[in-house]
Amino acid sequence: MQSKSETGPTPRCAQPAWYKAYFDAMVERDRSQALLEIERARHAIENRTIELRQVAPSSPREAQDILHALTYLGILLMYMNTESGGLLWD
Repeated sequence: MQSKSETGPTPRCAQPAWYKAYFDAMVERDRSQALLEIERARHAIENRTIELRQVAPSSPREAQDILHALTYLGILLMYMNTESGGLLWD
C-alpha cells in the first residue's frame, strides 16, 4: 500500500477541464495550431458556461476566471489579425 506522500501531492483545487484547453491555446507557439487551440478553448469554455447553469462552479472564482480567459483569448485573436499577424510572444 502506498502512503499519500508516495503518490505525490494532492492539488487543493483541481483545475476544470476548460482551463487546460485555455492554457494550451495561450502557450501554443505555432500560429496555425494556435488558431485551432483558441477555438478548442472557446468551445470548452462555452460548454462549461452551459454546465454552470446546472452545477456549482469548481471554485468561487470560476465565473470570473472564465470571463478573463475569454478576454485574453479575444486579445490573442485580435493581435493575430493585425498587420504583423504574429503571436503575442513572437
